[in-house]
Amino acid sequence: MSLAEQLSEMGFEKNQIDSAVNIGKAANMEQAIDWITTHNNEITPGATASSEPVLTLSSSDSATATGAATANAQVEANSLKCDEIQERIVARRKEQQMADEKKAIDMEKKRISDGKTLLEIKQKREEDEMKKIAEANRREKLETQLAKQRAIEKIEADKRARREKAAAEKSGGVVGDVPAAKPQVATVPQPTRQYDECNLQIRLSDGSTVRHTFKAADRFEKVIEWIHQTHHTNPFVLVQNYPKKEFNESDNYKSLTELGLVPSGSLMMKSLAHFQT
Repeated sequence: MSLAEQLSEMGFEKNQIDSAVNIGKAANMEQAIDWITTHNNEITPGATASSEPVLTLSSSDSATATGAATANAQVEANSLKCDEIQERIVARRKEQQMADEKKAIDMEKKRISDGKTLLEIKQKREEDEMKKIAEANRREKLETQLAKQRAIEKIEADKRARREKAAAEKSGGVVGDVPAAKPQVATVPQPTRQYDECNLQIRLSDGSTVRHTFKAADRFEKVIEWIHQTHHTNPFVLVQNYPKKEFNESDNYKSLTELGLVPSGSLMMKSLAHFQT
């Protein structure tokens, strides 16, 4: 529907519409209504009102009174029309203001929602990374334990074979070849790797993650001191998600190697909300 058709449906006269569109160059409804309101007295009357002077055949007082009454009625009608137009303008502007406010609220909600989604994605990635590090530590510790166990079993088998040989020689019996220790199904244990450094990933109480490299021989208290000096001053404890462990004061004097945090580990900060001095 064109602008002229919309204005016509709202009750504006053709000459008012033409003036707003052609002279006022109105491009939308609000501009057209503003033009009509402010230039109503300048708009040429429509076909129903003649712009040519009318020949008066009678100069009687009754004719003069009738003409004055007609003019007053026209002025009153124009005044009512202006009031009606002004009310429409106010109503339309109010609707537009409400629409703009609603749009602004929707945009702010979307911004908050998008920000929350990004934060959740970031936290999920950090959690996945911490789980991977913890799983790698678990596998490495398990392989080290299995290698030690295989070495112990081999040593015990050799001792047992030597004892059997010595017992046979002492009894004067024929000593045959001592059966070799039964080979283990598992592969030959690899020498345990020695690490000099400890790479720690620490999630702070605000959700951010920091990383720092310590010496493997450093005490756990040095980790706490570093956090206090660089990131946090309020009381807190550190916990390990996997395997589950909450470090206490007795751990402060243990080395990072003794606590199983070498070569790498993941810790989380837990604030002490009810800390008492």
